[in-house]
Amino acid sequence: MEKLEQLAQRVLDAAKESGAQFAQCVVKETETHEFNMLGNEFSLMRTLFDRSVELSVLKDRRKGTISVNSFEDEALRKAVADCIASAESAEPDDAWEFDSEPRDESFTEGPLVCDAEGLFARTRELAEDIAARHPRIIIEELYTEHKATRTVLKNSAGVSCRTAEGGYNFTLTYSAHEGEKASSFYYGETKLADLDKPFIDCALIEWELSSVERQVDSKPLEGKFTGTVLLAPGALFELVLSTVNWNFVGENALIDGTSIWKDKLGQQVADEQLSLRFAPRAADVVAGERFTDEGYRAEDYDIIRDGRLTGFALTQYGANKTGGVRGGCTGWCPYPHVPAGGKSLDEIISGIERGVLVMRFSGGEPSPSGEFSGVAKNSFLIENGKLVTALTETMISGCIADMLKTVRAISSEVLRDGTCSLPFIAFDGVTVSGK
Repeated sequence: MEKLEQLAQRVLDAAKESGAQFAQCVVKETETHEFNMLGNEFSLMRTLFDRSVELSVLKDRRKGTISVNSFEDEALRKAVADCIASAESAEPDDAWEFDSEPRDESFTEGPLVCDAEGLFARTRELAEDIAARHPRIIIEELYTEHKATRTVLKNSAGVSCRTAEGGYNFTLTYSAHEGEKASSFYYGETKLADLDKPFIDCALIEWELSSVERQVDSKPLEGKFTGTVLLAPGALFELVLSTVNWNFVGENALIDGTSIWKDKLGQQVADEQLSLRFAPRAADVVAGERFTDEGYRAEDYDIIRDGRLTGFALTQYGANKTGGVRGGCTGWCPYPHVPAGGKSLDEIISGIERGVLVMRFSGGEPSPSGEFSGVAKNSFLIENGKLVTALTETMISGCIADMLKTVRAISSEVLRDGTCSLPFIAFDGVTVSGK
């Protein structure tokens, strides 16, 4: 870590000597141990080493940023020169701002040394558990890894932060097959702080495998109806939360003025059952963000509380441009947490007269107002409180802004995959279309 700090300071000094009025440098070093399986066979075992240096400078109200993957002196000298040149060619903008309150912080989280033998055993165990419990499932790809990252952020205003974080990760892609029949493929990624549990018992892996296995026998939906869409956590993230983040509370939408929520702070924008928090420091997040891209300490913050809009996903730059308040963290829909509801998944399904359970959504980007249309992948028809049949290529359409106000129920079951905490949510008034 000391060498990373010294390198960051050298880059800062060089940037200041080259004319920067302000500079921030982030130096990162990552070691990854990885196992890959294709089908049911191990195909790759390797160790990767990555290095990166990111420099941001301000000069005459102009910003320049550059990133390189080398610690060599010549590469860094060139990076500094290119970053200064980038700033000099940029348009001046008074909104650029970084943290200028001096502080010195260190964070250490998770295992920094890989238990390679344990990781290999858990990887093989997952493949064996799937074969034994779910014989219709064929693993298309399975990646497991341990990643240890050491990061130093320093800026010329006296901010100095260090993080050392480690954790395990597995990504599973699979589908179900029986003879010539096959389901749509499904995938998921899970981050773990340890290897204490079999992978199949983590997150919602077992439920997802069982559901996909049932989708071998899928049928097309006849006709069209308006009913209830029950979104599994993955589909909730893909369709609803990403739209909220990008279209309604995100920085670009607010700066451009396209957000339909831009003047709704403090107002009811969703059913009172629904709350949304971006939580990089939550206990169930593995190696969450500890400082933002602008050098501020990362914090949890509310977007929606009991249906009311309480915050926007703004950087300090975005806050300065819009007159708003900076959010606590950065990133794309970062670390979303939606509190669980009071009904089990089975109870929610039993109360739906007609609708669909959707595990994955595939479609174009929703409009600025939240209008969407796409395919309900890995889905089931619900009729009279029961899952009737798995569906093929069924379309769903509606408006996210309207759906948020028609929450029927939120499940007590929650997906915790190391990056989020999300339940199943049922929304009324969505159009479902078949053949």
